[in-house]
Formats: sequence, structure tokens, C-alpha cells
Amino acid sequence: MDGEGDDKWTVTDPAAVAERRGVAFERRTYEHEDAEHCEADAAGRAIVGLTDSKGRVLVVVRPEESHAVLPNETVDPGGDWAAVGREWIEGMMGVEATFDDVRLVREVEHLVDGGTESRTHHVVFDGSLVDPDATLDGLCDDNPWELRWLDAMPDWLPDDDPQGAHADIERFVGADG
Repeated sequence: MDGEGDDKWTVTDPAAVAERRGVAFERRTYEHEDAEHCEADAAGRAIVGLTDSKGRVLVVVRPEESHAVLPNETVDPGGDWAAVGREWIEGMMGVEATFDDVRLVREVEHLVDGGTESRTHHVVFDGSLVDPDATLDGLCDDNPWELRWLDAMPDWLPDDDPQGAHADIERFVGADG
């Protein structure tokens, strides 16, 4: 993408990546109750659309809240979005992933009390398992989230998500699967 390292590309400048042909770009505004939100001190978020050999996408689900997101992690200032995404997949799930492309760069304006607090970038990667037969470790037993493979948008997932999680999943499975 914007650099090379250990035969894996890097993403350290999401704004430059957003200008590449074929990379979608969007702007969103997130309103927070206070300045201590999940991206308060972050440069952004690495979001991974990890697909398997059957074309399913991996999601992290909180069943009791009917909430699902693509695997993601915050990126520290000066960080590499691609490295953070790979490390999260490998560290949390015990499998190696390769990133094939960037599907979307999202610029997020964070508002607190109606005023702009900060701006971050979310990078949505198109990834796949290095070993198509790999088995995921799963999340720890006391984690309220669980992992699921989806081949279509679930009926239970609300589509009025202002933060884009629904749209991110839909990028990989389509509106009708």
C-alpha cells in the first residue's frame, strides 16, 4: 500500500490510501458523551474483513445485544493499520492472515458536546486465511463476544447503525448474501 516491510505491505497514511483507485472513501461523524471514548487517543481503527475459502466473512458477535462487527482494533498514533489488523487476527484467533487489499477508508469526526474533539481513520481490509484449513482458537471463555462466519446478512442485525458496522459486513457478504 504505502510501504513495504517483511513482504507484507503497510498502511501508515490512510488518507493517501483513500486516493487509490478502487478504494472506497466515506466520512462519518460519531457523537460521544464524553472525551474518554474508545478512540480518544487513537489514530484510528484497523477493521478486517477476513474471508474463508467458502466466501464467508468472520464477525465478532455479542448475541444478547444483537450486535456484530468485523474484527477490529484501535491504532495508536504513528501506527501501521495493516500490522495492527494482522496482529489482532493472529493474537486473538491463533491464525495467520494475509491482506489482499483495502476496501474502504473512513474518516471519522468525533464530537463531544457538539464540538469536534478529534478525527481518526478507519481502514477496512480485505483479508484471507494463509492456511484455508486453519481452525480459529476463538475468544477466551469469559469474553461476552463470540466468533461466527457469515455468508449473508443476518436478519437480527439492525441496519440503522450510524457507525458503519452493518455496512462493513455488507461489503463482504452483500445485502442479500
